[in-house]
Amino acid sequence: MERGYWIRSKPLYDSLVWRQFATGHVVVAQGDGGLAVLKLFQQMCPREPIKLLFADDKSASKKYADIIQTLVPEGLQICESEQAALAALKEQLPDCLMGTQFYVAGSEEFIWAVLEVLKEYGVQDNNVAKELCGTLARSVYCVHCKTISKDVHFSIHECDGCRRHLFVRDHFSRRLGAYMGVMVDAEEPGNIPAKEEIYP
Repeated sequence: MERGYWIRSKPLYDSLVWRQFATGHVVVAQGDGGLAVLKLFQQMCPREPIKLLFADDKSASKKYADIIQTLVPEGLQICESEQAALAALKEQLPDCLMGTQFYVAGSEEFIWAVLEVLKEYGVQDNNVAKELCGTLARSVYCVHCKTISKDVHFSIHECDGCRRHLFVRDHFSRRLGAYMGVMVDAEEPGNIPAKEEIYP
């Protein structure tokens, strides 16, 4: 791979930073995204109203819920699962005013699940601050059977749907929230390279 090589569709993530001139702030985080939340609130605490939804992931490397509760006493909702956090977000979005700023932190799968909810309300992904935390595991879309496999850690993945061996590409679909997977042995059936764990 050439130095400086980059696929244009591949998402870029950054550290969360409070955005200025907001009418309100909505922060949604999951698991190891709790660390991003702690760093965000160490910067400052905005004067505008804040809503924080945190999905307490049992598999996270550290439990952040207790620390977050002491740091953010108001506007905080601790959710038992990612699905509960997404449901709570859907309930709160109709009350958000124009100029509300959005922030999301967690795994890539969680980030794009949040963006899918926000998109229903007209919020574009480039208007959401995003920080990738914890695992680098990918969701992979099989271009052959249209199945999305989640939590993929290896360069070669056996599709959960059609069982083809897929090469996990860097091409990313924002609509699907997944990377493209193409059959690795299409030209030479049975010639399957060794898989490497490159998304720990």
